[in-house]
Amino acid sequence: MEQNENRRPSQRGKTSVSRERPRTPAARPRDSRPRTGNAASREAARRERSAARQAPEEETRQPEQRQSRRAAPDRKTARERTGRQAKAPAPKKAAPRRGRKKKPHRVYNTNFGFKFGVMLAVVAVIVLSMIIFFKVKHVEVVLPTDEAGQAAAYYSADEIRDASGVNLDENLLSLSKATVAARIHAALPYVNEVQVKKQLPGTVIISFSEFQVTYAVQDETGGWWLMSRDGRILEASDQEGIHGHLQVTGMVIQVPEPGDYFKPAATEGADMSEIAAKQQVVLELLPALEESPFAKEIVSVDVSTSYDLKLWYGTRYEIRLGTTERLDYKLNFLRETLNNSDVQHKSGTIDLSFNEDERVHFLEFR
Repeated sequence: MEQNENRRPSQRGKTSVSRERPRTPAARPRDSRPRTGNAASREAARRERSAARQAPEEETRQPEQRQSRRAAPDRKTARERTGRQAKAPAPKKAAPRRGRKKKPHRVYNTNFGFKFGVMLAVVAVIVLSMIIFFKVKHVEVVLPTDEAGQAAAYYSADEIRDASGVNLDENLLSLSKATVAARIHAALPYVNEVQVKKQLPGTVIISFSEFQVTYAVQDETGGWWLMSRDGRILEASDQEGIHGHLQVTGMVIQVPEPGDYFKPAATEGADMSEIAAKQQVVLELLPALEESPFAKEIVSVDVSTSYDLKLWYGTRYEIRLGTTERLDYKLNFLRETLNNSDVQHKSGTIDLSFNEDERVHFLEFR
């Protein structure tokens, strides 16, 4: 009793136990005798459940994985035999996390539909105005006049109106002024310049000018044709009809049609370069003569050679120009010579070719 009373308070009520650790079930010796009865049936049921759980996992594994797992112990054994240590696999780096890209915020223009509708309305108004409101109602023709202010035109207003091709009730805004002028030029050879104007709401005004000086030229068959200064054939004529027109001699042309431009005919043995030079001379000389104050006094131009041009001023003077070089300068000298009192009462040859010097030579007829 005394021994029990002298014990520590923390050990009171405790029984003495051995310090040897108790044996665990794994440490206990396994009974080699087969189990029978309930113990055997429970062990068999446990094994069946374990086998049932492992069967689906083995089916889902890839053949390569199963083979590698079977071969793993062999590789490990080989490493152990050679004394090598297996390298630890390098840790995988975590892939950077990619955030979702934000879609740009769309800004819708709420006024676009309104502006587009206004634009369509404006276009519709313009189209309707062109179709309905602005139509040709009148075609006015302004005839050219002479110095006294009297109408002096080769063509009448009706001929100009018909040649223009402008129809009433035609759309005025879509009417082409260049097309109208081209129609008049093609139909009426004597017309020089054409001007077409539009006057709202429905009037077309056509004004024109005609060639004041025309020229007569002969074709290779002997027929005569009237020609403008730019080489355009106006109409056919005869020997009587060419009087009053400046005659171009020393050159024949191919048989043309009214409205065509003249082309020199190639005569037998003619030099083609000389023929082309004659054509160029005519196109340079005729406009220059028409602008001179004495154009109506010139009765003929001889272009037999392109380097020795000759003019006949009435029947009194034969004028030798030489080439077309410095043509304006030569025509100014001719005007001063004709106004000279020493020459006015005589007749003869006025040499402006300037072959020897810069002087005008006058040789009186005998």
